[in-house]
Amino acid sequence: MARTRKAGGGRRIKRKTQRKEDTADEAASPPSRCFVFVKGKVPAALKALCEDLKHMMSPNTAKALRAKKTNKLRDFVDVAGALNVHFFLILSASEKHSFLRVVRSPHGPTLTFQLQSYSLSGDLSASLRRPYSAGHGIWQSPPLLVLSDFDKSVQHEALAATMLQNLFPTFNVAEANISACRRVVLAHKVEGGGVEMRQYVITALPTGVSKGVKKLIRGAKLPSLGRYEDMAEYLLKGGYSSDSAGETDDEDKAELPQDYVGRNAKANQKVSIKLHEVGPRMSLTLLKVEEGLCDGATLYHSLVKKTPEEEAANAARIQAREALKAERRNAQKANVDAKQAVVKAKKERRKRRREPSGSEGDAGAFEGDDEAPQEADKSDADWYREEVGEQPDPDMFRSANKVMGQKGSTPKRAARKKEMGNGAKQKKMRVAASNGASR
Repeated sequence: MARTRKAGGGRRIKRKTQRKEDTADEAASPPSRCFVFVKGKVPAALKALCEDLKHMMSPNTAKALRAKKTNKLRDFVDVAGALNVHFFLILSASEKHSFLRVVRSPHGPTLTFQLQSYSLSGDLSASLRRPYSAGHGIWQSPPLLVLSDFDKSVQHEALAATMLQNLFPTFNVAEANISACRRVVLAHKVEGGGVEMRQYVITALPTGVSKGVKKLIRGAKLPSLGRYEDMAEYLLKGGYSSDSAGETDDEDKAELPQDYVGRNAKANQKVSIKLHEVGPRMSLTLLKVEEGLCDGATLYHSLVKKTPEEEAANAARIQAREALKAERRNAQKANVDAKQAVVKAKKERRKRRREPSGSEGDAGAFEGDDEAPQEADKSDADWYREEVGEQPDPDMFRSANKVMGQKGSTPKRAARKKEMGNGAKQKKMRVAASNGASR
């Protein structure tokens, strides 16, 4: 494709690469993203869990995000809108417990989970005899979410299920590409109100064949056949993939409607669906539900039960706090406006001083004004009293009284100059007296 130059000169543009075409993916709303970061002082294991959560939420998260000690929650909210980030996963720790907060940006609510126990991806790999190695392509598509045993009739459980469901993009079964379904996240509610979370990788393996055939299909090189008399002995002696595969293969089999990732996983072929846990593994307990961004009224608390009177008093206290914040913002705005007015008035006075005397602008400005000479003689302090209505500080206009470029204008310089002059006179008198004595 030939490059063309813009009319009137300028940088050349590739027209073909710059053209935007309307597609179904661009027309659809982009998936919601999330920030995963730690807040406060946390142990090293919790920082590693933060990295595992970033892998779980991939690709709709910022993997390179690093939160500094000086960052406030408002800093993340300010950049979240432009990046289409709607959720925050915040890990924190106290002296006894660790917590995971799920925050809906920018108006809440906030769900606080207590981490009863967790296992990192590295811990799971070390505990398995043959751990599954997840490649780079697995993290390029979002995972599927499976919610189990959440009671929608209970308000806080329904809210927790909705928040977890909105963390992941929606899945359209009719238009889905199954080759992009590489992972699944399971959120299971257990007895006592806890939530167990697991992450698995989905694989499709051929069924109804022995281990030898599977090795030939999946292997990159041919196996050693030196201890076999013929090829048939190798293919038939391996047996099934597991001890119970001959009995339960029908339950595990599924027919692929499309081509899937992996060798010999083609459309209209029956394969066995296997799940490999890659972590992290978390046991959570819903501790608290709040309005707003971690600072609103408490809607639910698993450990504290309040009476209606206590809830009303708490709501009144929160309302008074918000009113005090609004009052402080208004006072700060008024102070800023007053300072800007002083600066503006000072600039106007400087502008009038620079204008030549007797110009048409001065004549028009002071025409019919008998007090113009008096106003010209006013000092900066007088102007401040008239514009602001307050007495200025003693040191406010001290620098304005100095004339730039004139030496000896300050009292110290004048005294030093006078002292130097007196010293020179005395030196001349001593020289004259010595000359007279020598004569």
